[in-house]
Amino acid sequence: MKRSRIAVVSLFYGESGGAELFASEVTDRLAESGEFDVHVLAHRWKDRTGKIAFHRIDFRKWPRSLQKFSLSLSVRKVAAVEGFDLVHTQELLDAADVVTFGAPVALWPKVQGKRGVQLRTEVDRRIERRLLLSNRLQCILANSNQSARWLMAEYPELAGRPVEVETVYPGVDLQRFTPPSPNERGAGRAELADRFGWNVSDPVGLFVGNYWDHKGLGTALRAIRILRGKSCPVRLLVMGNDRERARWLSVIVGLGLAVTDVAFLGEVAEGREAYFKASDFLVLLSRFESFGTVVLEALASGLPVILSGRVPAREILPQDAGSLIEDPMDFLGASEAMEEWIRNPAAREKLASQAAQVARAYSWEAAAEKTAAVYRDCLARKGE
Repeated sequence: MKRSRIAVVSLFYGESGGAELFASEVTDRLAESGEFDVHVLAHRWKDRTGKIAFHRIDFRKWPRSLQKFSLSLSVRKVAAVEGFDLVHTQELLDAADVVTFGAPVALWPKVQGKRGVQLRTEVDRRIERRLLLSNRLQCILANSNQSARWLMAEYPELAGRPVEVETVYPGVDLQRFTPPSPNERGAGRAELADRFGWNVSDPVGLFVGNYWDHKGLGTALRAIRILRGKSCPVRLLVMGNDRERARWLSVIVGLGLAVTDVAFLGEVAEGREAYFKASDFLVLLSRFESFGTVVLEALASGLPVILSGRVPAREILPQDAGSLIEDPMDFLGASEAMEEWIRNPAAREKLASQAAQVARAYSWEAAAEKTAAVYRDCLARKGE
């Protein structure tokens, strides 16, 4: 029986980042299942299965206002030649059968409080509107219930259209992210102490993400300053990158913290789970997120999470598995949450014992199966 030809659009397939991770983890599993003939349209990619046909997509990078328009044209050209049965885009295009949706393009400027509409945002909004209200689109895969609410608030006319809106949460690799054994945790703490000059007994927080101001690093550092003032020798691991790293070193010193209190790890792909096993809590005090996949990685590792109220991953946060700080600028509340988890190892141990059960519902296999079900339904409707 001839397999349906599925095209997945993901510009930087297999690279770090929430959207890239979502695309590659789900699509790799769909390709390995053998049910579909899977093609990936990307600018760069990492082939981990040998079962995907890759097609290079080039697009105009400058001016930035024309990027999405140029990308749409490039994808259209490839699709016209290849004749795919279904196109699923993880990027903003002007036409597709299925789209993974995080947040409207106009939402982040609103969160930032910017006045007026920049040309790039206006062009992207037009492309987004063309995509979401096209007759071709059959299903929107929101990555959280909050994303679905943002979608309907921005495009209320979708309620009267024959377009399905499904929530498909990101997943987590349950083979990699697991609660540490005593030996694993001890080895991890010893490695951190040796590498950064810390004491093995020092509490360690973990911060993961790029664009640190947006992710709440400033709030986390101010919270740590309060704890250091209470003679709590908490340290912070920062995983990810920011263009203004030199400025953050000045911020650390300006807060009266020692530069050695914070360890900058850069991007970590392979072996990142080891840092979760060696930490005491995850802190993510973002001003805005479309989901927050790192929260699932923390939960699967038995790590408590300290979240701002603007992280949609709060939807899947079990009771007693973390602390919610509604205001991402509330460093006092964040410090109290950190202190509570640091001084309550029994609560951390209880969470670790329940971690696998909590995370099992959010495996990448589950996300892939839900996506496959959407493909089957869409293909059936196209064949009617």
